[in-house]
Amino acid sequence: WEFLEKTETGYRATQIGRRVAELYLDPLTANHLIKGIKRAEGKQLKATSFLQLISHTIEMYPLLRVKNKEFSDIQAAQLKMESHLLDEEPSMFDIEYEDWLNSIKTTLLFCAWIEETTEDIILEQFNVRPGELHGKNQVAIWLLYSMSELASLLGERELVKEIYKIRTRVQNGVKEELLPLL
Repeated sequence: WEFLEKTETGYRATQIGRRVAELYLDPLTANHLIKGIKRAEGKQLKATSFLQLISHTIEMYPLLRVKNKEFSDIQAAQLKMESHLLDEEPSMFDIEYEDWLNSIKTTLLFCAWIEETTEDIILEQFNVRPGELHGKNQVAIWLLYSMSELASLLGERELVKEIYKIRTRVQNGVKEELLPLL
């Protein structure tokens, strides 16, 4: 994934490989984020674009589980955001499809949070307690920061601004219109 380069005496980290190590990212996650960043070109991006990308990483585990009664609702939500996503949807028959849907539900949790949904309603809708929500938010803030650093190294300055907005919203649990006040 071009995190290392061969030298005469062995291997050394590339600039992006060094940054991945400094950010304490799993190389699989770093590659996943880089692929998503590269897919962003020409797409109409929304908060869900970035939130789903980070929700489908190893660091975000355990993801929220899609229950049988929620299956069609989560699939419907996924179809609404499909054109904005930076992550490739696996086949419905692929073993990874369940994790994919779980990442969509986790994305919906973050969307509820940044739309100022109260912790009581989040507990009722997603069965996520305030401490769990705080933990997921901290991981999301770190992953969004890491994604902005990778985007910067890849020369995607406009993307860095968008990621920063989403990160600020996740950090504070606010709608986009309140960003100027923050």
